[in-house]
Amino acid sequence: MDENAYPEYRWRERGQGESVLLLHGLMGQIDHWESSVQTLGEISRAIALELPIFHPALPEASIAELRRYVRSFLKALEIPRAVVGGNSLGGHVALELTLTHPERVSGLILVGSSGLFERGYTRGVPHRPSSEYVREKMREIFYDPTLVTPAWVEEVRRAVTAPSSAMRVLRFARDAKHHKLEERLPHICVPTLLVWGKEDRITPPEVAQRFHALIPDSRLVFLAHCGHVPMLERPDTFNSVVRAW
Repeated sequence: MDENAYPEYRWRERGQGESVLLLHGLMGQIDHWESSVQTLGEISRAIALELPIFHPALPEASIAELRRYVRSFLKALEIPRAVVGGNSLGGHVALELTLTHPERVSGLILVGSSGLFERGYTRGVPHRPSSEYVREKMREIFYDPTLVTPAWVEEVRRAVTAPSSAMRVLRFARDAKHHKLEERLPHICVPTLLVWGKEDRITPPEVAQRFHALIPDSRLVFLAHCGHVPMLERPDTFNSVVRAW
């Protein structure tokens, strides 16, 4: 597809120097990286990019298409190489970019990434899920369930209720499930940081340990009292670990 036909890029950034590109998950938002952009922007050019998961101009609901989108973004901003990080589905996209275009990636940060195993929250969703149902499913993402705000619940409920967006969610979830990377992970040749919640129920700790075993130059850090989204649940500790690395 012609890169000029892609959805308009939406991102936030702070700082100068080496670029650090951060990618959110399937139901994530660029706001979820706000603390990381502010902290990492003190030592680098920190960028949070919105993935066009629900945008109709994205021609295919797949990891490969999001990888092409991210690559075109780097090209548009004239960023030759970047440290690329991602949470959940965003980590999967970061992995695919690293494996397909290693010349574009100088380092990798994986946070509750899919690519080996993910216990998704799209299975068995009722045709018209209630807010309470969505709230309970979303609370599985966190160690501290109070982080699930009413506004976020309503946004996700709309996404899994509206036919067009619900279909996109299912297609991305299925592609992530079938797009396994186990055999390709030993070919990653950049320094990799794995930051995982010890209480992650979506991609459990053993998934992090498997990533660590398969990626040659990797470091694994577990955060206690933390679920699937460490940059939201333990932002200060998460940012300190990433900054030090």
